[in-house]
Amino acid sequence: MKRIESLKEYLDIYRQLKKQCIHPVTNMYWSLDAVSRYIDLGFMFYEMQDKGGCFFCDENDYYRLLYYVDESGQLNNLLTGKALAIRNIYKRQEERNLLSEYIDEKLKNTGFKKLYSSIEMYVPLELSEKLKKQKNVYDRMLKKGNFYISYLQEEDLDNMLKLRKKTEEFHIYNFTYKNKDEYLKEIRNKQYIGIYNEFDQLCACIYISQSAHIRTGDGICVEERYKLKYGLGAALMSYVLDDAINGYHQKYVSWCEEQNYNSMKFHKSMGFVATGKVADEWVLE
Repeated sequence: MKRIESLKEYLDIYRQLKKQCIHPVTNMYWSLDAVSRYIDLGFMFYEMQDKGGCFFCDENDYYRLLYYVDESGQLNNLLTGKALAIRNIYKRQEERNLLSEYIDEKLKNTGFKKLYSSIEMYVPLELSEKLKKQKNVYDRMLKKGNFYISYLQEEDLDNMLKLRKKTEEFHIYNFTYKNKDEYLKEIRNKQYIGIYNEFDQLCACIYISQSAHIRTGDGICVEERYKLKYGLGAALMSYVLDDAINGYHQKYVSWCEEQNYNSMKFHKSMGFVATGKVADEWVLE
């Protein structure tokens, strides 16, 4: 693998691949801002293939693999000393039905195994009256249990990472690498919301981001001993949805693992419906 030193070098390689691959197969859906971040960190590498090329993004525990190959080519020589993770996103289920069988076979032949599939879901925030009623119920529940909701502070970072690591539903491939400064910047930007108990201990948290009129939530996690008894996940989600309504967002979007029955049931109970976008996560370990 060769390290990519600049965005210009990346774009030159990308243009070369587009010329080389007459019928391309690719999962290169990242924005240039995301690509630039990895290049600036020194964490993006590439390797040319027989009929195409691969980009390796170092996530510390594994590499995130972006590929651009011709349909007649194969992915070869992918031994890096770390696990490789590939995410293929399809805009519609019909697109997945059309392409996934062909792409899946190519990945299987390379040694990849499908880890899980996920569905993009959203809540149309015009259901605001129903959502506000839900929030009132959870507010009373939190008050009764001596819990409160607040944005995370910088001193909460270590506890948040520990809580996330202890959450059994998460895979290491769910999260991209961030250094301490990046986490602290997100905390200062109020992108993490948590639930605390009466001793000011972090019991649950969620990461949020936004663009235009869309609010996105990711990585909701709850301390195991509070999961069933208090419903902190639902209370936190209810707060985030109400916050999105007050911020004049039009919808709230989240990804849900397709095979996770409890997660699917939870999202549907909160009013989530599928957008049609689906993703398959593949791993070579």
